[in-house]
Amino acid sequence: MTRARLFRDPGAPAQMNPKQPKILLSEGSSLSAREAITALGLAGHRVALMSSDPLCLGRFSRFVTQVHAAPAPGADPDGYLAAVLDVIRTDAIDAVLPVHEQAYLFAAARKQFPAEVGLALADFAAFEQVQSKAALAHLLTRLGVPQPRTELIRSADELARAKAYPFFVKAAFGTASVGVWHVKDDRQRDGLVQRLAQDSAFGDGLLMQEAIAGTLERTQAIFDHGRLVACHIYRQVLEGPGGGDVLKQSVVDAEVRAIVETIGHALGWHGALSFDYIREGASATPYFIDANPRLVEPMNAWLSGVDLPGALLQVSLGQNPPAQAPGRAGVVTRLGLMGLLDAARQRNRRRDVLADIAQLATGSGRYRSTQEELVPLWADPWVAVPLAVVTGRLLWRPADAARVSASTVAAYSLTPESVRRLHAWQQSP
Repeated sequence: MTRARLFRDPGAPAQMNPKQPKILLSEGSSLSAREAITALGLAGHRVALMSSDPLCLGRFSRFVTQVHAAPAPGADPDGYLAAVLDVIRTDAIDAVLPVHEQAYLFAAARKQFPAEVGLALADFAAFEQVQSKAALAHLLTRLGVPQPRTELIRSADELARAKAYPFFVKAAFGTASVGVWHVKDDRQRDGLVQRLAQDSAFGDGLLMQEAIAGTLERTQAIFDHGRLVACHIYRQVLEGPGGGDVLKQSVVDAEVRAIVETIGHALGWHGALSFDYIREGASATPYFIDANPRLVEPMNAWLSGVDLPGALLQVSLGQNPPAQAPGRAGVVTRLGLMGLLDAARQRNRRRDVLADIAQLATGSGRYRSTQEELVPLWADPWVAVPLAVVTGRLLWRPADAARVSASTVAAYSLTPESVRRLHAWQQSP
């Protein structure tokens, strides 16, 4: 097997501390990867990345030593896995941290990884219970965890009869809010039925889920063979492109932490596990709606006093770390890059982008009393490069905001075809 080609990294430090473990992140395009790089770097670590994009967001960091070329895991899971295994062997990697859906891919191929490499992963059967939205609904029911009223849809006719507006329709597998549709009336329902039928989307089953009125919150956790090591919760203050976050606020909630601990213990979970839930306005009940069996945007947690990437690294290396205490509540953070994309997509106007730039630069308007988590120029000046590129593109053509988000997701997400390939790996001897 040939060694993976390296992209030259103009911002790499001259040397890495030899006492620190050699860490490989599974990709470098996602927001989660970019934030994990920052948290690990501020703790004194340096990391290498896998990426199908030579200009991925994570490349531009003083904390990154190398960016290894690999096919996109969704387009070519076999080629991507081969590239990862090659880097592990030739570079003597100590720990692999899956920072997006590659965790699912790695779980399917766990037996192909060298036994000595640190890789914190639950078994594939546990992944199947949270990766699929239908399986997650069954799991939450079994454990008595609150969730919205949910129904499995197997045909266009079943969806065409649905009337309980508003509701969400969810594909069995999806990422970055791709494969989630909010249906408010007959017209939207009928249009979605037609679209899904044309795409033959009913074969894998779809979920129809009641829309709960309330606030979106997200909880992130690290487990060590079913033992909760670290947990953080934050509230979405301002929604951004694709259902992501522009502003977040840290939350401390013992009830939610206990629910997460119950789920992780029941699954014997090992590694990172995150959930989305809606806190219903009247009762304050947390209705769980989605799971992400991976590390998700950890910098709000880090700035609140919870080190999720550090905990994941310790668990990966078999160090059995003690449980971290909850962080501070009320820490408000921003994702400045997502804020710019949000400003551009609202009305496709250059003046809106310029106004948002001014607010970011002065810490005013919607960014007042917030800390930057995605492009922290104070800690990692190289992030100025992608920030400048995206800003220039949006000022030139504000309508490009959607294209920027879509191209990034394609670099790291799995597809239904690649998921079927993972199942084929599991069935092979």
